[in-house]
Amino acid sequence: MSSPHKPRSDTAPYPQNTPGFDHANPVDGTLSNPVRTSTGGKGISNAIALSQDSVVVSENYLFTVNPGDNTLSMFVIEPTNPEHPSLIGKPAPTLGETPISVAYSPLLNTACVLNSGAVAGVTCYSVHSEKGLTALGGLRPIPQTENEDPSPPPAGPLIIGEDISFNPSSTALFITIRSNGKNPGLIYAFPVEKNQTHKAISTTHVLSSFPTIPLIFSLNFLDHSDQHLLVTNPHLNSPGAAFLNVSYPSLEITLEKTITIPNQLASCWVAYAPRYDTAFVIDAGSANITALNPETGDLKGMVPYSAPGGLGGLDSEVCGDFLYTLTLSATDPRVDVFRIGGPGLLTAVQSFDLFEEVGEIPGWMGMAIWPVPS
Repeated sequence: MSSPHKPRSDTAPYPQNTPGFDHANPVDGTLSNPVRTSTGGKGISNAIALSQDSVVVSENYLFTVNPGDNTLSMFVIEPTNPEHPSLIGKPAPTLGETPISVAYSPLLNTACVLNSGAVAGVTCYSVHSEKGLTALGGLRPIPQTENEDPSPPPAGPLIIGEDISFNPSSTALFITIRSNGKNPGLIYAFPVEKNQTHKAISTTHVLSSFPTIPLIFSLNFLDHSDQHLLVTNPHLNSPGAAFLNVSYPSLEITLEKTITIPNQLASCWVAYAPRYDTAFVIDAGSANITALNPETGDLKGMVPYSAPGGLGGLDSEVCGDFLYTLTLSATDPRVDVFRIGGPGLLTAVQSFDLFEEVGEIPGWMGMAIWPVPS
């Protein structure tokens, strides 16, 4: 098996959005030999484009959003040369503004992107290894009724999309919408419809509302379950996370359990380690990683670590025995590498300096692993 590589998308207000590819040593987890490749699109300030799944790897495909010019890029990863993926065609227009998150279903051969700007909504594409992305219909709109500044990019819309994901069976597509903290958080569910020749994402949705979870950030289907959904809620002084239950075929979603994360400031990203039966919740506001039991939500422990500026982490991924976390720092961005296991839950292995190893780029966002961990 090839050694894992970690694509990352750099979000910057410059003419180029560039994912970096680092070789990860499968024995000790350390990163080395980074490579930068242009997506053909533009980035944007990562304060605007914060999301989970801005970069997604599935099979030998890589997808990354370009929020600065409202496009989606698709790459093919060659297994014998994974550090140099091939951009397929030109970046595809997302038919909305400020795309921030992308999902791909191998079963449907379909990619869908979430636009979170003044023109918000979901656009889906057929995926072809040579032809690239072809839009399947138009934008599935999401109202941004409380956006006080409609000019793109949004200065900070009060209702904004955060994450998009297919359920494990690819029978529905889900997106999270956070509010201004005063209104309920929302989850839109789009069923996958069958006709005589193919399956397609519906243009109609089922809407579920959560008054106690106003800032739904990431949604995470754990352990291949269509019903069991972990969401994070980075609202200050909130519990921090919750388990939701998805009913089929209605796609109605209900609150199952509120999960209290002690002293959480901004619980956002989640990295799942099935080998260790642990879900790691990353706090963007403090340098703490919380380990949860993915079935019960019980706290396994909290791991403090040293992060530049005293802030926390962003995108994170698990590969085998290692957790990789992108730190939140405009002046000293790093990827922190931890070994999973043992009484301390996580042991620091490496702090990979992105400016020193890759070059100074105004913003960093997104993380994915290739080959995709099984």
